[in-house]
Amino acid sequence: MATLSWWMEWSVENVREAFFSYFGENQHVRLPSPSDVLFKATFSLPIDGSFFNMQKYKLPQSRIYASYFSGDMSSCLSSVDESRNTLQKYIGAEKSCLPCPRLIFGCPVKLVLVGHVLVFFLDCSDNNDGVDSVRNITDGKLVDICRLVFVEFDRQADGVLEPFQAKHVLTGINLECLAAILQKKESHYDLDVYAYVIRQVYWRTCKGFKDYTGKVGAADTDGVDTAYRLVADHMRMIAVTNAPGSQLG
Repeated sequence: MATLSWWMEWSVENVREAFFSYFGENQHVRLPSPSDVLFKATFSLPIDGSFFNMQKYKLPQSRIYASYFSGDMSSCLSSVDESRNTLQKYIGAEKSCLPCPRLIFGCPVKLVLVGHVLVFFLDCSDNNDGVDSVRNITDGKLVDICRLVFVEFDRQADGVLEPFQAKHVLTGINLECLAAILQKKESHYDLDVYAYVIRQVYWRTCKGFKDYTGKVGAADTDGVDTAYRLVADHMRMIAVTNAPGSQLG
């Protein structure tokens, strides 16, 4: 990612807590970590969702893009005009015209939660020259920072979509990507949550290896920096899965 003057310092924990506190301020209840069938047992809780987060992270609106569900003929579902119109209202028509046939949200179980997806991107190029096709999503210019999943169906084992009696919205941020933007970091492994672990690996091996320099690919000729990242990634995953409130399986 390029360095931009409007980026600001956020710890990963602060980014995460800002996300939760925003919804808490709007009368949402913070639930413990769910099992693999995400939030299915909580969908009977009525919560008003008539609000729109525009200012929490103070990201420049001119750099925000979005994709909306363009329809799925195989499921006999049409384009979601309401989503497109709402995006046009908040971020502009020229930036919300990225149709996407993405529908599915769920887990590898017999019954899954299904709904259309809105994906929000941030333009991290130096010149903010806009986007004219979906291909630019994968060229490093647009970074996926947030998703909304409008849960409407149970997908049955035979593929049939059974409508829910009530509609629900799942909201999630791409935590590490968003934190990297806010911390002005080129790599996720330069984030505070990884940098601390990498530093501890260096010290606890009694400096038996050279210090971490962030080299990747061919530049990492001896593989030491890659090893640092592997250890840090595994240690963080172990910490997350053993954190209070986590539910596995």
